Amino acid sequence: MVAANLRVDSTTADVLRAFEAAGIDSVLLKGPSVARWLYSNEEPRGYADSDLLVDPIRLAAAEDLLAGMEFAPIVDRREMPDWWQEHALEWVRESDGAVVDLHVSLSGVGVDADELWHTLAQHRERIAVGGFPAQVLTVPGRAFMLALHAAHHGVGWGTFLADLERAVSTVDLATWEAAAGLAASVQATPAFAAGLRLTEPGRALAAQLDLPTEASVRLTLTATTPPPIALGFDQLERASGFRERLVILRHKFFPPVTFMRRWSPLARRGRRGLLLAYLQRWLWLLRHAPAGFRAWRSARRESPRK
Repeated sequence: MVAANLRVDSTTADVLRAFEAAGIDSVLLKGPSVARWLYSNEEPRGYADSDLLVDPIRLAAAEDLLAGMEFAPIVDRREMPDWWQEHALEWVRESDGAVVDLHVSLSGVGVDADELWHTLAQHRERIAVGGFPAQVLTVPGRAFMLALHAAHHGVGWGTFLADLERAVSTVDLATWEAAAGLAASVQATPAFAAGLRLTEPGRALAAQLDLPTEASVRLTLTATTPPPIALGFDQLERASGFRERLVILRHKFFPPVTFMRRWSPLARRGRRGLLLAYLQRWLWLLRHAPAGFRAWRSARRESPRK
């Protein structure tokens, strides 16, 4: 584990040096900033990739730089509709398996990427990573980020909940109050509260902080680590009309080719393989639709916020 962490740190340092030389401002979100904060050398915390939040106005430059370092995105974001794009995109270097998650936002925030960046940029400090002085979030920022991360992944990701439990046990109330204030400043209080309430110590802390108990259907779903398709039903309900729902369904059944090549090995085997992969996807959607619908309906009944 320690050797693997050192390899990730070396990659992170290389990328951050290149970013600095190109004038690309960034923040290292997790990895060593969390592992050294909450874990000891006797009980190390492993991490597999570099999570970097970049200034949105420099996103294209950051992507060009990663491409020049032989990284490639797992999908072409230009082919994906805005509503399907994640808060981060994974870039992989085939030669050594190095992975960089390039973020322009965080799941659960209500402000745009520019406002989020300008807010978080005021909550940074430096730690040495692979010999490079990396910018990371301050302790309140890290606490805020861990709660959002837990809300995004839900109860099925025990490692992330363990991180959050350690943070709740380690960090004093004043720091958590600062983290809650940071969440409020970027309209992320519902996600922050939902993440904390996924653990028993977090529920007690959320009560101390007087955080809201209501959550949207989406937050209620993500907290349960829902089955496939469940979030799609929520998206269809929130669509503004019949035409928008048709667009969503078209993209779900006919995703871009780069997505399909990531989703199924069949799609990488020429035209015939791609056609078979689409057939496989249609069957997959139909097979998972009943469980996804039941999970969405349950969350909808539980949540007063649609």
